[in-house]
Formats: sequence, C-alpha cells, structure tokens
Amino acid sequence: MILIENLSKNFGRLTALDQVSLTLTKAKSYAMVGPNGSGKTTLIKSILGMVRPSSGTIHFKGKDIANEWKYREDIGYMPQIGRYPENMRIGS
Repeated sequence: MILIENLSKNFGRLTALDQVSLTLTKAKSYAMVGPNGSGKTTLIKSILGMVRPSSGTIHFKGKDIANEWKYREDIGYMPQIGRYPENMRIGS
C-alpha cells in the first residue's frame, strides 16, 4: 500500500501539488487524468523518489520513503509513452 499524506510541492512560486492525500492499495491499477500542469507527473515522480516534496509524507508498506530507494523494486509503473532501449528484448 502507498499512503500519501498532505503532499505539497512548490517550484519557486509555482505550487504543483497542494496538500494531496491518497491511498493506493495493493493489486489494483490506477490512472491519473487531468489537464497539463495539474501535478500528475510531479506526483508520480514524488512516489518514485525523483522529486522531493516540499512537505507531507509518502509511506510504502508502512515505511516512510524519504531517503530510501529499495522500495522501488516493488512498484510497477507504466508511463503514457514507453521509451525502451533498442537492444532490449522481451523473454520468458
């Protein structure tokens, strides 16, 4: 489970996320829909540890992900446009 509590992110004077709280449960798929600039990418990058929130917390399996990275091995993420290396092959 991913628990997001009061997450905010500011880029200078621009507020990309404003007190977002959300619970994402195991074995479900989620999609985010919204206009450009609504914070979708910032939220995903925050969950993946690519952006540090200005305030708030993100917990994965009950643990705060701040300054962690190992949790990413247990998260599946599919971007809108997948860009894969040309030499990548799918195998079983």
